[in-house]
Amino acid sequence: MTRPDFIVAGIDLGPYTENVVSYAACFAAATRARIKLLYVIDYLLTPPTYLASYIEEEKAREESQMKEWKARLEKAGARTEYRIVLGRLHESFREIIEETSPELLVIGYNYHALRPSSSERLIKTLSVPMLVVRGKAAEGAVPGSVSVRRVLCPVDFSENSGKALSMAIKLTSLFGAELHIVHIIPSYLIKEKWDVWKKLGEEEKEKFDKVMREEAGSRLGSLCRVHGIEGGGEIHHGSPAKLISSIAEEKRCDLVVMGARGLSYLQSILVGSTTEAVLKSSPCPVLIVH
Repeated sequence: MTRPDFIVAGIDLGPYTENVVSYAACFAAATRARIKLLYVIDYLLTPPTYLASYIEEEKAREESQMKEWKARLEKAGARTEYRIVLGRLHESFREIIEETSPELLVIGYNYHALRPSSSERLIKTLSVPMLVVRGKAAEGAVPGSVSVRRVLCPVDFSENSGKALSMAIKLTSLFGAELHIVHIIPSYLIKEKWDVWKKLGEEEKEKFDKVMREEAGSRLGSLCRVHGIEGGGEIHHGSPAKLISSIAEEKRCDLVVMGARGLSYLQSILVGSTTEAVLKSSPCPVLIVH
């Protein structure tokens, strides 16, 4: 990560605002960046003129809260400014991103089973690196209390995961953190969905697993050598999303860094996004790299 002028922190002034601004302050301190707090009064339709006075009252209340957050962050040593925007959420975020060109957007995460959350929609539509603050590790965070000591970076050898690894290496250097690299072979997808698998004998199945692991080990070793990483990484078989979250919890990681999109061994078999699944279950914040 280069040293950006701005980190944009998208907040809703709700109960998770403190978590978001605390992580924004942590990354701002590491990168010497300024923080721009962004609050969007989200209206799907342009409000009629007779509601103007009510909207002004709402803006005044939120202006007071934004000033309080600015003061708290500056007390913690973070140079901060804020902006309140009236408009459609995604368009407003996109305009601010284009205007300020931040190298990081920090947002919270709420999962909705029957509809995509605002975080999910932003992740799909914005190309800026995005720190999604979620999980037990983020609970109770206050400005000045956040630390990043262990970083987990899952790789699948795609271009995006390569960018994520480069970002993870820079972050571990900035924070003085440990880096854990994992590659997960999603062979369970083949075993569950590939009819031919059921016809193979035990010897052929064992050979298949061995070949997959050897190939993955070779590629992971080469990747680590290219990036100058000592000790290599770990290889696992199973569901990528489930294992990423369980490994992050087992290793007590403070951050997961991963690509927004990746590859599988058989892309036609892989259904859904590993990144989206990790966002729903990760025990710690997830930094998405496009």
